[in-house]
Amino acid sequence: MIRADLTTLRMFLAVYRQGNITKAAEREHIAPSAISKRIQDLEAEVGAPLFYRHARGMTATPAGETLARHAGGLFERFNHMEADLSAFATGERGLVRIHAHQSAVVQHLPQDLAAFRHAHPDINVILREETSPNVLQSMMDGLGDIGIFANNTQVPDGLQLFEYKLDRLVVLLPAHHALATLDAIRLTDLAGEDFISLETGSSLQTLVARSITDTGIKISTSIEVVTFTAAVRMVEVGLGVTIVPAGIATIYGANPHVKSVPLLDDWACRKLLICVRDETKLMVAARLLLGHLRNGTTP
Repeated sequence: MIRADLTTLRMFLAVYRQGNITKAAEREHIAPSAISKRIQDLEAEVGAPLFYRHARGMTATPAGETLARHAGGLFERFNHMEADLSAFATGERGLVRIHAHQSAVVQHLPQDLAAFRHAHPDINVILREETSPNVLQSMMDGLGDIGIFANNTQVPDGLQLFEYKLDRLVVLLPAHHALATLDAIRLTDLAGEDFISLETGSSLQTLVARSITDTGIKISTSIEVVTFTAAVRMVEVGLGVTIVPAGIATIYGANPHVKSVPLLDDWACRKLLICVRDETKLMVAARLLLGHLRNGTTP
């Protein structure tokens, strides 16, 4: 009989998603050695290896794939149980977990969640910011009720999708930059520039990198950052240029040291999508929030 606790199963799913113990440990805020020990103990209980270990990381064995499928369903059911019981334990009438990527978290969700909370003050929302690929994986694993991600990300089978917002991209340049005087530019105009990149694996960085490759231009990545705030600061002090959603540029529009210029390329207008595992199985609070997000009128 397998006696694995929920923490061990969560660590297992983290390694399964990340394909690497070190990255899984960073995400779960735990020492790699602790995760490694839990995986080894779990394999001993299962009686079969759960991962193939190789130089580039770890991939699931057939036994690992089977456990991941069952563990993901277990966490989804556990989340439903926790949310259902929370009203009795704390007096809350609902709890909704959202996993969303940075563009949605910074630009759109603050206003949408404020309006929702005003209409439903007894429903609490837990918001976790992740890259788009991790949002989708978290939803497949049953860790969230609602996911929001960019449409230039490969979507696995088993998720229902709904349109959320349009995400128009712009170039941020130092105010003194020669291109800052233009009304609009194309990616090819940035040839030879020092580029401030978002972290590898983010949907925006993947889109930009693919577009750079497609155009065949040379752009040197001078600095890689995790947040839009950091990217803007790097541009502000003249370390390079970057590409961000237009809403981010609006937030920093009063900064006299940074200029926002629209990007004309076709790929520079992407869609943000909402995903759920099964709308009919969502709890009432999650269905209310899903309907609110789908019916939003802001562009």
